[in-house]
Amino acid sequence: MLETELKKVYIVEDDRYFLDVYLAILNQMENIEVFYETVGDKGFDLIKAGDPDLCILDYKLPRMDGVAICKELRKLPKFQKIPIIIVSSSPIRGNKEEIFEAAGFDRWYEKPLNLQEFKANIASLFN
Repeated sequence: MLETELKKVYIVEDDRYFLDVYLAILNQMENIEVFYETVGDKGFDLIKAGDPDLCILDYKLPRMDGVAICKELRKLPKFQKIPIIIVSSSPIRGNKEEIFEAAGFDRWYEKPLNLQEFKANIASLFN
């Protein structure tokens, strides 16, 4: 029998409530290993040193926001195809497609999250 590959999810979120929500969602899924940080620049370093299959970033973070983290990761070859999700309590202002392209992230979610949709979308990224 083949072992299912463990998927590594890296989260950078400074709000403990939402961090707990992400952890609860991911803990319901099989073969997921989670790494997290609460400060932007430390989260960037954690992700850069790791081997993620998915990154979930808060938009507003201390010392380095989620968009800046995403832009810096996309400059590195190993992060060109890794799915990166941004979650924000702030609505998107401006042309959504232009913002997506400029930042390099794959999906944007606004808080409060539709938890079932969020979980289904995360699961779809691994299939």
